[in-house]
Amino acid sequence: MKKIILLSLVLFAAGSFSPANACDSCNFFEYSLLQNKSYFGLFYRFRDFKDYKSFSNSTTSTIRNYPAQLSTKLLPWEKDAVMHEPEGNNLFVQKTKQDFETYQTIEARGNFTLDNKWNFTFLLPYEFNKVYYEKYLDLPKPVRDTTLFVQGWGDLTVAGEYIHLIYNPKSRHTIRPGFAITLPTGQALIKSTTETQDYFDPIIQPGKGSFSFTPRVNYQWFLQNHGVNVGLSYQWSTEGEQEYEFGNSFNSYALYFHQFTVKEKLLIVPSAGFYYEQSNKDLYQKELQDLTGGDVTFAQLGLDLNLTQTTFSIITQLPVFQNLNGNQILNQNRFSVGIIRSFKL
Repeated sequence: MKKIILLSLVLFAAGSFSPANACDSCNFFEYSLLQNKSYFGLFYRFRDFKDYKSFSNSTTSTIRNYPAQLSTKLLPWEKDAVMHEPEGNNLFVQKTKQDFETYQTIEARGNFTLDNKWNFTFLLPYEFNKVYYEKYLDLPKPVRDTTLFVQGWGDLTVAGEYIHLIYNPKSRHTIRPGFAITLPTGQALIKSTTETQDYFDPIIQPGKGSFSFTPRVNYQWFLQNHGVNVGLSYQWSTEGEQEYEFGNSFNSYALYFHQFTVKEKLLIVPSAGFYYEQSNKDLYQKELQDLTGGDVTFAQLGLDLNLTQTTFSIITQLPVFQNLNGNQILNQNRFSVGIIRSFKL
């Protein structure tokens, strides 16, 4: 009988905790057949952000008194101010309860296993990024209800790893060290539709316009019909478009899973655990960006359904702790659903 195990959260950390590029590639989920089969898959991912640590009733006349409540784009009277929040279009944002950001991704994935020893993966995303501000300050006159929408191809990620199996009479251990590279193939210089035709902020561009490099290691212990998955990774990125560089990032996860067989053909695999990500501040023109970086821990629940060569997956993540630098918009839910079709080379 064909058995499937969930090897969740294949790790390549994105360069920043900024919403658009935060772990775009570390938050997809890889499936590893016990026979190490190859597969093609199509996935949909959704992430949303809303709420802040604090708010103020600042107005145009008192904007200088509430710098923590506003975006940190360079203001006329602040020569040393730094970017960034994903507003683009020269907006000065007053933070409100109505603000939100959503990031949706449709991505094609391919996984190829050779000789049960080497595994190669690619991921090609298409992004739909939306940012809404209930109020922005277009000096000297405030304006309400501003929505920014950007869509386009994200960066291609390719990865390779070595599969090392250790068997004993009662259990099996799998160690998978590997390395991933994200290439600057996505759209990173999309312009707004305003009269000035400014570029959108790098944080909400579909691509980063830079290379990213990620060493990683995954470990699995499997006993009869249940087991544990653990993984670690670290990523660093080069400077991308608009002189913007996403901060280095560390990611880890720990998950427990259990297999249930129904009528010898259908395999049901629920899983539960935690996922953690931490990132440094981004750089713009070599200057650290105050409203970027931080760490967050998610609780995760997942379910896989496998029938012969087809697997359907659904995973949800909820933040249980987050400590972001400055008054950034907060993480809410993450959701992933996908379908894969396995084959042998």
